Order: sequence, then C-alpha cells, then structure tokens
Amino acid sequence: MDILQEDVMRTRYGDNEAFKRLLDAYTPMISSVVTEICRSCPTLDIKDDLKQEAAIALYFSALSYKEDKGVSFGLYAKICTKNRLTSYVQKSLARSVSQIVSDCIDDCFEDKTEPAANAEEQPLNLIISKESCDMLKKRIKAELTDYEYTVFMYHADGVRPSDISKKLGKSSKSVYNTLQRVRQKLRKLVLQTGEQ
Repeated sequence: MDILQEDVMRTRYGDNEAFKRLLDAYTPMISSVVTEICRSCPTLDIKDDLKQEAAIALYFSALSYKEDKGVSFGLYAKICTKNRLTSYVQKSLARSVSQIVSDCIDDCFEDKTEPAANAEEQPLNLIISKESCDMLKKRIKAELTDYEYTVFMYHADGVRPSDISKKLGKSSKSVYNTLQRVRQKLRKLVLQTGEQ
C-alpha cells in the first residue's frame, strides 16, 4: 500500500494529518478542476468557494472510496470533485437567476417619481445584461396575461400607475389591481426559480 492509499484509509478513521497530506497531494488536481469550471462560468466570482467545495469533495471521496472497484483514488477523487463543483455552480446560477428576478421585481415595484431618462437607465438593463434581460422577459411574459405584461413593462420602465391607466384607457383601480396580481405571480416565479 502506497502512502496516498494509506492516507485515504487514515482519513476514513478521522486522521486530520492524513487528510492534510491528501489535500497537499491533490492541490494541483483541485486547482485544475477549479480553473476549468471558472473558465466555463466567467460571470460567477466564486473561485474561493469552489476551492473549499473541492476540498470537501476530496474529503468525501476519501470516505467513500472503495479500492476493489478497479478505479484509482486519483480518478475517483477527480470525478467526485467535478461533480460536486458542477452541482455547486448550478445552484449558484439558480440563486443568481432567482436574485435577479427578485431584484427586478423589487426595482419595478418601487415608487417612481420620474421615468428613466434613457434605455441604459432602465431597471432591467441596469440589473442584468441584454441577453439575460431578454431571457427574463420571456419567462415573465409566459407567466403573465398580455394585459398584465403590458402593465408590468410600463411600470418597469418607470411609468406611474396613473399614467399607465391613461395610456391603456383603463381605470387606475384596474392598473393597481393588475400590479398586485403581477407582484404575486412574479414572487411565485422567484420561489420556483430558487428551488431549481
């Protein structure tokens, strides 16, 4: 049995020094996997978090590794690490989308006294990139009726409810009620997005 195999066994039995040696030995693999994942998701600034998750993955790899399965510990640890980091990134992205939707909803429902001056100052465009904004708009549009979506987009653009009612030829009460329904539907969307 080589030293690394022995350290895997000792880690199973709670030997912290053995795990530290494993961690030192597999730091290049961890760095490589973290770098690869960071390149595939440059918008997420989670490199330190990924390193911590990779160390946890290495620890659980040592606990669950079975020598008799015909796979080296190094390969097994790399697969476990990639799987854990991929899962972590997916959850981070889901939280990001959920936060974007939540921030968008909060911004859209703030009391606005003046409409935004230009497209760059629109709440949706300030929060997220154009591409993400389009994806978000499609998702929101799918949740709302045409009338609700129209009211929502006017409101998101900073148009006051009283002005929306004039533009659409509807009563102020109708617009206020619609905004309440929109808020409820979008909060539900945020919860669904966060659970994914």
